[in-house]
Amino acid sequence: MARLARLLAVTVASCAGATVAQPLTIEYRDKPPYTHTVDGKPAGFLMERTIKLLKRAGVQAQYAEVPIRRTLQHLQANQAPLCSPGLYKNPEREAFARFSLPIHRDKPHVVLAHAAVAVQIRAIPRIAQLFADGSLQPGLMEGVSYGQQLDQLLASAARPPLRAQLAPLQLARMVGVRRVDYMLIDEEDLSWLRKDPEFTPLPLVRIEFADMPRGELRYLACSQLVAQQTLDKLNQAIRELVPEAQPD
Repeated sequence: MARLARLLAVTVASCAGATVAQPLTIEYRDKPPYTHTVDGKPAGFLMERTIKLLKRAGVQAQYAEVPIRRTLQHLQANQAPLCSPGLYKNPEREAFARFSLPIHRDKPHVVLAHAAVAVQIRAIPRIAQLFADGSLQPGLMEGVSYGQQLDQLLASAARPPLRAQLAPLQLARMVGVRRVDYMLIDEEDLSWLRKDPEFTPLPLVRIEFADMPRGELRYLACSQLVAQQTLDKLNQAIRELVPEAQPD
């Protein structure tokens, strides 16, 4: 009987240890050329990189295109192991998400302005002075970060930014009809928009600022339910595959 009891105890312990872990969910936003969906499959250069990282790390995953605001809600709720590629790290997000090593560094943002105010904006020497100019109306994308320094400048702008809900093209249209005078955009987004026939006729001008902050680092932002062992494997894959994205 004692031997049988020991066998039963071993069997129960083995079954408990064999509990199938939840698969890792990768939620990504519709943000071409970084992340989007083509023919029902994840696409974009950052999704391709993420898939390679997961393969190198030996991590199985399932994919879902989800609006960024909902993904942030899912990360806060912490009800499943999930990660989202391409997010910026900031103190607000660090309060509820765990971040991998960087997987990409952006080029610096540029200003996309209505042609009617391009001369006025080009006469402004510093980016902080642009946001302090109460005669100009900025616009921004709802629910996204432009990096900590630019987020702070936008939050303290002389005129509160008007917000677009859907995509950079929607905000570009708002600049084009002068609902707002200017917006910030990264070079990858701008290159993608220039391929859109709806963008071409808009009276928009690209303007660089010499003191624009350096391009931000993008990370995998993960829920607290992602095991540290999984994050360690992903970080090792990142070190091997994208060393150029690591901080100096």
